[in-house]
This record gives sequence, structure tokens and C-alpha cells, in this order.
Amino acid sequence: MSIVSVVVPIYNVEQYLYRCVDSILNQTFTDFEMILVDDGSPDNCGRICDEYANKDKRIHVIHQENGGLSAARNAGIDYVFANSTSEWITFVDSDDWIHPQMLETLYYANIQNNTNVSICGFEKVYTDFIEIENKNIDITLFNSEDFYTKHNINATVAWGKLYKKDCFKELRYPVGKLHEDEFVTYKVLFSYNYISIIKEPLYFYFYNANSIINTWSKNRLSVFDALEEQIEFFKKNNYKNIAVYRINAYFNLVDKYCKLIKKNDIKNKVIIYFILIKKARHIIKKYRNYADIKIKTKPYIYEILYPNCMKIYWTYKGILTKIKKG
Repeated sequence: MSIVSVVVPIYNVEQYLYRCVDSILNQTFTDFEMILVDDGSPDNCGRICDEYANKDKRIHVIHQENGGLSAARNAGIDYVFANSTSEWITFVDSDDWIHPQMLETLYYANIQNNTNVSICGFEKVYTDFIEIENKNIDITLFNSEDFYTKHNINATVAWGKLYKKDCFKELRYPVGKLHEDEFVTYKVLFSYNYISIIKEPLYFYFYNANSIINTWSKNRLSVFDALEEQIEFFKKNNYKNIAVYRINAYFNLVDKYCKLIKKNDIKNKVIIYFILIKKARHIIKKYRNYADIKIKTKPYIYEILYPNCMKIYWTYKGILTKIKKG
């Protein structure tokens, strides 16, 4: 049996699927199996998956009704635990692709440093092709806390990592949620003191304007539920600096989303906007004292959440200033 299991969730990516699967088949490390999860794709993805499976015994295909990215990843994880003796698992999104050295580098980084998670850099690409060169790889051992605060995007996403399979013995991705990796990845990273880091970009994240994450809906607000779970996790486990860091990230994202919602012509704009404001007001009440979230220290947050009150506040401050000068 293979040492590494590569799980590829697939939905409506016919034009990108060959590129993704071929990049995995072209790895310098060949002791892997590939689980292609056809998540009820309406195009020819299912047929393409079966074609690959007929050509290569390392490829296994799961056909299921559409359940979303989390359900597809979970199906792959469940398959690995039920049918495979592999020791490691990684995820590749079906509109992305990977460097030929990615699996080899991540695997030997874990072996060399005796770590349970290794992470490589990624490159965001906008074209269908990028010239790939062999890389001189440097491997660094990082404390989980340091890596999480300094490389948050890379510390959040599910892909671009090689996990010891037992990392997912109890964990699964939340079905029906967008930003599903925001609910899971930090739990894996903080299960261990150290992780192996490769700064070089060995994963190519393709910016697909038609992907779920780039389409506006109320479900995009799931990220705020994930952030609240993170804040509680870090507070409970005495990582106050990280908890405050995530609180600040929460409100920075609120600011960003409010601007995007106002700017874009989206369905149910008013409803989405007020759901977001309600969530944010809940957080500010819950953590105001813990994170020192005051008008003096973070006025922009109050400007977003309490605009009418802030008008009164600034008027009052202006009057006081004039009185003091007078």
C-alpha cells in the first residue's frame, strides 16, 4: 500500500481537472495513492476521474451526491481510514496544481524533523500556465504559535500541507460551511509544538473567479463563526496574544466585508449586512474588556457597528474641546 494519500475534492472543474491530476501524477515521489472525489459534478468530471482510474491503479474514485467541499474532503478522509494503510494525507483542490517536488519535499521534511505536519509556500496564479523549475529547498522548524501569527493565510488553508493521517482521526470538516478550513486547520497545528516549514512555493493556488469562495452569498459569513471558535479556543488554552490577534482580524474582516457588501450588487444585501453587524456587535460585547476594545483604542470598529452613536460621540467630543479652549 502507498505511504501518502492525496485527496482531491472535485466539482464543476472540467477545464482544470487534467492539469491538477497530471501535476500529482508527475511527482518525483511516487509512493502515493490518489482519491478523486466526484462531488456530484454536473460536467464531465466524473467521466474524467474514471478514465484516470482505469489507467493508473493508484487512483481511486468516489462518486457521491453534491454535498460541498467539506463533504467531499470528508469522504476522502473516510475512504483513507477505511481502505488504506497510508501514514500521511494531503489535500489538493481540483482547480489548483502542485510542483513536481511537493510530495517528496513535504514527506522528507516530516521524516527529517520528526514532525506530524509539514507546510510549503504557495503562489497565487491567474493564468492557466506557469513555468515550473526545480527548486533548492530549505526546511525550517517552526513553533506552531510563531508560524500561525506570522503566516496566517498559509496556516489557515487545508492544502499545501502533509499531515500525519492520525491528525484526522477525530477531526472532520464542517459540512455546509464556506471557509471550512478556518474551522479545522488551527486545531491540527496547535496539537503539536513544532511543524516543518518550506518557504518555497510548491503549491499553485489558481484564482478562479467562478469558484464558490469568490461568489457572494450569506454562507460567506461562516468565516465569522470560525473566527469566534478560534478566539474561544485560544482564550481557553491561554494563548491571549493570539486570541487578541484573531479578535483584531475579526474586525478587520468586518470592515472589509461591509465595504464589499455596500459596493457589490448582491442578492439580499441588506439582510447580509445586518447579519454581519449583529455578529460583530456580539463579539465586541463579549470581548470588549478582554481585548481592550474601546473607542479610544479602536474607534474604527465603533464607527462600523454604531455609526449613529458615534456621530453623537464626536459631536460631544467637539463641544468638550471648544469648552476647554474657551
